[in-house]
Amino acid sequence: MKRYFITGTDTDCGKTYVTATLLQYLKQQDKKALAIKPVASGCSEEGSELISADALYLSSHNGDFPHEICPWRLRLPISPHLAAEHDGVTLSAHALADFCQDEKFSEFDYLLVEGAGGLLVPLNAQETWVDFLKYSKMPVILVVGMRLGCINHALLTALALKQHDIECAGWIANCLAKDMRALSENIKTLTDKMQPPLLATIPYDGLAKDVTINKHIFCSTRVC
Repeated sequence: MKRYFITGTDTDCGKTYVTATLLQYLKQQDKKALAIKPVASGCSEEGSELISADALYLSSHNGDFPHEICPWRLRLPISPHLAAEHDGVTLSAHALADFCQDEKFSEFDYLLVEGAGGLLVPLNAQETWVDFLKYSKMPVILVVGMRLGCINHALLTALALKQHDIECAGWIANCLAKDMRALSENIKTLTDKMQPPLLATIPYDGLAKDVTINKHIFCSTRVC
């Protein structure tokens, strides 16, 4: 199995939509693929159950999979470590990594793991997603929400990955605004300055089926 961790430059940059788009692409290539989101904050309460809209969206693209894909569902729409503390829940990088490596996922060719927030979002008082990645050894796909400030956010995230010796398989430009100024120039700047390759550009209101993914991400000798 090949596993990828989907992180973003910040919250609401489109990680869930991009994860579903990658999932659809893999299925079009006749690959068995599954997307999961281990941690979700800001869940809604329906009776005694907490519901993650992001996890539901991924489940709708997963198809028939009978097991839990989002075991840590938290009430408040705040950073996971704070939401977990509020709910009396303990998050740990080891527990998250163990979940993602569970035997129930072994039937798939690809597992896409969507994070919560950005790379350095805390999981608890000591750990961030960086610790999870050091345990799990997953390569990262970085979603860059194309808006003002994205160049700084993207380059800082790429720098943090490099400093921690975490492999970044590439980045995806997700266009969030209908008329972002200098969009193509921003993408070119990031393409020139980012060492990981640009895997895809997802247009504003673009349909997942029309997005072209750089297929080389899924046939690299390092991750295949």
